[in-house]
Amino acid sequence: TPQRYEILSASPIGRNVMTEDEFRKLLAEQGYEEIRENKYPPGSDGEPHTHEFSASLMVLEGEFILVREDGSETFLVGQTCDVPAGTVHTERTTQLGARVLAGIKSAN
Repeated sequence: TPQRYEILSASPIGRNVMTEDEFRKLLAEQGYEEIRENKYPPGSDGEPHTHEFSASLMVLEGEFILVREDGSETFLVGQTCDVPAGTVHTERTTQLGARVLAGIKSAN
């Protein structure tokens, strides 16, 4: 069974707002091997999928929507979330589109 998407509540990653520099530092401290920037056009509506890696995301511009089995959440600039490996999710945006910084960690 796929893992469910969850926001980490016992860590700085969650609904807290932070700067890009703070987030990059946090990713390095938590062992994320790769940092990538993803741009999503306005009104993006992806397909449900999973990844073989865990990702921690921070919205740099726009509004980013993660849809999971139990509903959806919208993340605004400076907000972060965690998507564990194997989580079924869909990536969407509002009419603003989004630019998202993603830390990638191999699933072990």
